[in-house]
Amino acid sequence: MLRKIRREACCIIILLIKYISFASTMKLRNFCYRYALKSMGDSNITDGVTIVHPGKVSIGNRVSIHPYTYIRGEITIGNYVAIATRCSFIAESHNFAEVTTPIKLQGIEDQPISIGNDVWIGAHSIILGNVTIGDGAIIGAGSVVTKSIASYSVAMGVPARVVYNRKNSRDLHEKNKQ
Repeated sequence: MLRKIRREACCIIILLIKYISFASTMKLRNFCYRYALKSMGDSNITDGVTIVHPGKVSIGNRVSIHPYTYIRGEITIGNYVAIATRCSFIAESHNFAEVTTPIKLQGIEDQPISIGNDVWIGAHSIILGNVTIGDGAIIGAGSVVTKSIASYSVAMGVPARVVYNRKNSRDLHEKNKQ
């Protein structure tokens, strides 16, 4: 009961300080997120971030989530993850199979997202549901990730495609020559 009251109070505080500048409220914002989220390590969530269902979100250690990122649904974020500004994580989708029923009345399906350790997600990227991004991966700015990305892959584009793997240095040198 006390945890629920604390969680609700922290959610209200987060809404009130959401757009106050980064430096002046960082400690209070992160303190509140530790109670509001499913779990959160030693990480930073900057101003303007929207987390729709905080009880479904787990964040590891040394994660930075930059301004105006939108997070909705069941999402697990590993350690040492950098999420640039204006990214979207949408781990839900409307049901639409029944054509005689309006889509809005068919409900929403959870589609979990899992982000590994040491991942960098570029600005304005969109990560859709049922996606796993492996350890050490990089998602290029403006990408739309609709399928899982293997560890140490660099993916970009709409839809995101793997352009090379960071563990294979020959691929990296070939890309730099072009």
